[in-house]
Order: sequence, then C-alpha cells, then structure tokens
Amino acid sequence: MDISSKSIQLLLTGFLFISSIYSLTLKTEDVIFEEGDTIIVNCTYDKDGQEEILDRGIRWQKQTDDYFKDIALFSPPNGRGPFIVKGMQSLYSNRTELIAPNISLSAVLIVKHPLCGDQGLYRCWIEYYPWVSFNMHVQTSGSDVKFKSKPKIPEEFHFFPKELEENQSIILLCGANVGSPLGNIEIWKIPQYNNTPVLIQELNVTTNKTENCTEFINVNFTYNVTRDDNGAVFRCSSQNNLTQGPGPYKESPKMFVIYGPDKPVITLTPFKSFYFVGDYLTIQCTTDSNPPPVFTWKFHPHNKSLETVIKTSSDVSKLVYDTLKTTDSGTYSCTATNAATLNSVNVTSSVFLYVNHSEIGYQGCNQCGYLTVCQQYDGKTVCVTNKWIPIAIVFILISVSFAASSIVLIKNKSASQNDGGYQAHTEIVNTHVYSALQSHKPE
Repeated sequence: MDISSKSIQLLLTGFLFISSIYSLTLKTEDVIFEEGDTIIVNCTYDKDGQEEILDRGIRWQKQTDDYFKDIALFSPPNGRGPFIVKGMQSLYSNRTELIAPNISLSAVLIVKHPLCGDQGLYRCWIEYYPWVSFNMHVQTSGSDVKFKSKPKIPEEFHFFPKELEENQSIILLCGANVGSPLGNIEIWKIPQYNNTPVLIQELNVTTNKTENCTEFINVNFTYNVTRDDNGAVFRCSSQNNLTQGPGPYKESPKMFVIYGPDKPVITLTPFKSFYFVGDYLTIQCTTDSNPPPVFTWKFHPHNKSLETVIKTSSDVSKLVYDTLKTTDSGTYSCTATNAATLNSVNVTSSVFLYVNHSEIGYQGCNQCGYLTVCQQYDGKTVCVTNKWIPIAIVFILISVSFAASSIVLIKNKSASQNDGGYQAHTEIVNTHVYSALQSHKPE
C-alpha cells in the first residue's frame, strides 16, 4: 500500500511538471492609431499539441467601466467561424473584420473607421484544457489602444483690457485643439529683453471631446501686471502626452504698461562739497516712467522770494552751466509728470546749490603779469598764459619784416632812377659837342 501511494504521488508530480512545461502562452501588443487609421489587435498564442482549446474558446474583449465585455468569439483552426456577440453587433458589425486562427495561430480583430469610444484596454481571453488535467485553464493578455493626434495652433489668444496700468489685472483667453491623448494648454511669458520663455501657467480644466477623438480646451487666466511686463509678449501653446516639449503656439501683441513717474532723483555732476564761481556743473533729473515723463524745472534764487520757471535746453532733464555765477545760488526743483496715467500724478524733488566766491581770489589776481590772464576755479586763483599773446607777437614780427623789406625796395628803386637821368644828360652834351665840331671843320 505504501509503495502504491508513493508511486501515485510521483506520477502526479510528474504530470504537474509536464503541465507546467507545456502551458499555453499569449502575445499581444499595444496599439496607437491616428485619424484615418485602422485598429488592428492581434492575439497570437503558442501551445503544446496535447493542450486543447475549446470551440469558441478564444475571445477578444474590451474593458467597460470595471469589467471586460466580449466583442468577438473565435475557434481554433478547423473550428466554427468567428462572430461578433449579439450585444456588440450594433457597434462593430458594419466596420469590423475578424480573422480566425489558422497556421499562424492568431485571432485578429480589425476595427475600421475608429470612433473615440474605440480607445481603451482590450483583452485576449483563451480557455483550454491541458491533457494531463481535467480542470479548465484560462490565459489572458491585454492590448492598450490609444488615439494619437497632433495638437493644433490655438484658434484664439488675446487679453483684455488693452490699456494697461501697473498693478492692474488682465484676463488671458486661449482656445485650442490639443489633440490626444491628455492634452493641455500652457501660458508663457517672454520678457522684453530676454528671449527665453517663462512658463507661468498650465491649464487643462475645460475639456471637450470632438467627433474625431481630439480634445478642445478653452481656458481663461487672470494675471497681475507689473512694470516689468512692459514690452513683454505672452504665448499660448497646445500640446499633449505625445508632444516633445511645447507644441504649436500663438503669441499676443507686445504689452504696453503705463506706470510712474516715481519720485525724481536729482544728481549734480561733478559732485562736490563746495561750488565756486567759474565751475562747470550739470544738474540732471531722472525718474522711471512709461511713457517718458515731462520735466519742469523751477528756480528759487537764494535770499529771494520770487520763483521762476527755467528755460531748459533740448534735453529737458538737464540744466548745464559752463561757468557758475553767484546768482546761480538757490533751490532747484524738478517736477515729473506722466499725462498717460488715468490719474495724472506730479512728483517733485529739490536740491539747494550755493556758489561760493572767495575774496582771496581777487587779491590773487594781482600776481598775474601782462602776459597772463587771471582765472578762478574751485575757489583757487590761477594765472594762465593769454593764448592771444603768442599770436600777437608773431603778427608784429611779420609786420616789421614786411615794413623793412618795403623800405629797401623803395631805396633801390630811387637809386636806379638817378643813374638813368645822368646817362641821358651826358649823351645830350656829347651830341651838342659833336655838332659844334662838325660846324667848324675847314672845307
């Protein structure tokens, strides 16, 4: 009895080992299709000759909610032909082709003119009996079917209001066909002085399936504007899970943000602790504003009550003094105005300037000679050579040389004239003498 029990046990173990070696295997693949394609799901199986697949024991199923529904049933080679189950005929009969296993041992489901609902998880299900077992076995393998569609350029992208001021909120609107699967819209900002886009928002909140299985997204996004956004461009891009990086996009016009003016800053160039008569000075007023501000300068003379508006140069932000005078002492006020803002604001800054006139400077001028000129700068007296003195000396020398040359020429001319007269007189006398001699000659 013990020997027989051991033999039976060994025999069963052998059967189980053989069964594990010759178990049936399946192979399926995921499918990605595009618009106009055909969905082809292929279930290829491999089995030992001793394994038996029942008639109509091969099925293609599709997941609906949390369970799988049969679409079509197939038989192994030489079995009954494949067919679509009754509950699925209205969906698949007119656009589906079934290819039963033959030499290739493949059950093929071909869906033509795919619909959005044809996406999803499909499963190949095979029921069979190993020859060493009386229990039914089932093998399954899945095939994930996805629709692929490239995203399109956004159909609309704009923002409002168009007239923008600093710290104002705007609404960005973008609508695009983002394709499939899992599309989204991204909002980017490209600063005025930097060409690198900066992602500020990713949106996929309003999703609508279109008839051709793509997704159309409409989004609106609220953004608070700062002065740094002036000149910036916003971009709306459309992409999905199959897109490498940002997809096609549409850009907004350049943003024009009105801001300022800030409180002006007044600078003195050169900047010194004390200014003196004769110094050079530029007084400049600067502020941040868009559009550029209008500057108005006012001057309140020192120890006087009357304030006057200064007539400025073409650069209205600057006052330029080539030579300071004591009368330039006083308070200078700069007012900046931006008329483009809804509530025009004037902001003013002031600076006091005192021009010193050192009395030592007047006494120091006594040390300057006839060939130098007295100049005062930065409270110091300097005797500088008069640049016109060398020019005058050269002119005098040239004049003297010209006069001497003229005198010599005049004398030479006079001497020449005297010599000519004497020769003429001598010739006349000689003529008279010769005539007299001729008249007294004997015949």
